[in-house]
Amino acid sequence: MFKASLDSAGSFIKIIDALATIIDVATIKVSKAGVSVKAMDPSHVAMVDLELPSDTFTDYKCDKTLPIRINLTDLNRFMKRGSASDTLELSLDQQRNKVKIKFKRGKSTRTFSLGLLTEDEEEETPSPKLDFNAKFSLNTDEFQRAIKDAQIVGDYITFTISEELLTLEASGDSGDVTIEVEEFTDPPDIKGKQSAMYSLEYLVDIIKAGSVSGIVNVEFSTEMPIKFEFPLDTEGKITYLLAPRVEEEEEEYEDIAVEETFDENEG
Repeated sequence: MFKASLDSAGSFIKIIDALATIIDVATIKVSKAGVSVKAMDPSHVAMVDLELPSDTFTDYKCDKTLPIRINLTDLNRFMKRGSASDTLELSLDQQRNKVKIKFKRGKSTRTFSLGLLTEDEEEETPSPKLDFNAKFSLNTDEFQRAIKDAQIVGDYITFTISEELLTLEASGDSGDVTIEVEEFTDPPDIKGKQSAMYSLEYLVDIIKAGSVSGIVNVEFSTEMPIKFEFPLDTEGKITYLLAPRVEEEEEEYEDIAVEETFDENEG
């Protein structure tokens, strides 16, 4: 069996929204330890990894590990029918092959049932083994503002860090944007100058996780994926990996899949 409840639905609603912006379909694994999701977007440019320990929830019961294959877009629509002041109960109806989502407010109860998808014969999402040369932490409000500034003019943003200065740059037909950041929540750990370009389309979705976390831990290296870790109030966290946009001959660029950079790094 699986049943989990929260006194306030607000954070969980935001977490599902942050996942659904990147991933359409995913397998949610529930176990005695808690709830987890690890999946790649359809183009394999981004990966998301969610960890919610059992003590994240007000009440949590799960007697064995169960995979719950679900359409996150549909789940997000249901979750948005709740509000922060609602209590939330999630449960699995294995006989009907559905997840039940129950919102309670006062004496009112609303229950939604979402059908599960058939488990496919799919490859397990890899656990990346990457060594990054730049590690730093930012206030999420600052980070969100920088990404939205860059989105005004371009489709891509270049992260460059050297010593204790982070520079974010974007350009397009309408103009250029440069953001310089010298204030970090912790002293940065930098091994030489690092620079890489990433898709703003994905970053605009990724920064939604800032609504459930006050800081974002960032790690990257030149022409390598960038990692964003959003720690939650509990010991849980949402982690994203985003592949870089790399320069080819004659100054052409292409987005590469996240797993390609895993293979190159391990080789």
